[in-house]
Amino acid sequence: MEFGSFKEMISVIRSEQQRRASLLNDQDPSAIDQWMYEDRPFVNELCLILLVALWHQVEREVVGLAARAWDDTAKISRQQYEGNREKVQDILRSEKKGWKAIGAKLELQSCDGYGPLKDVLRLLANSYKHDPSTRAVQKLLKNLSLDTTLKYASLPESDGVREGFATLIGLGKDADYCDIAEKFVDIANIFLVCVAEKNRTRLSQVIPNRVSFLPKDFLH
Repeated sequence: MEFGSFKEMISVIRSEQQRRASLLNDQDPSAIDQWMYEDRPFVNELCLILLVALWHQVEREVVGLAARAWDDTAKISRQQYEGNREKVQDILRSEKKGWKAIGAKLELQSCDGYGPLKDVLRLLANSYKHDPSTRAVQKLLKNLSLDTTLKYASLPESDGVREGFATLIGLGKDADYCDIAEKFVDIANIFLVCVAEKNRTRLSQVIPNRVSFLPKDFLH
């Protein structure tokens, strides 16, 4: 599992954060407002959207591993693999306890990072998907050990939610979202390596299709 592209994106975001921060002038109220209400939320949201993308990548990887472990055979065809992927995706979409079922099959809970990834990044993605104001859903606040009776600003603006993310993964409360995103990438990588290793003897080898050089078969 390679997450280098995520690290590269974080590096780009961090550079933009530093560029904008360099324009901050503590003696200029308008510059302070620009940083507090425009620049900082903008950078925060870039990191949050990256975390949403990270969750979907983790989900795709888990689905792929489950598809390879589905038949308990040494080898499967590409067609079998794709069919198994559809079965796993249907379980995750249609069954209330779909993640629990797939988790039990792959022993996901025995690998470090399962909780933060499934119970936090998945809910972060749901917050962006379902709440037009991009505020954290109640379940997300609960899993971040935050007081659900308080009112929180939108995800890119809330210091409380940022601190919740930071402390959950062992960072200090002052950690910014670039630090948080980078730590989550490491957590995701370690988690998926663990899942693959635990299921190493059960993962079927996918027999590749023959490559066709006919123009109609090329990817366009």
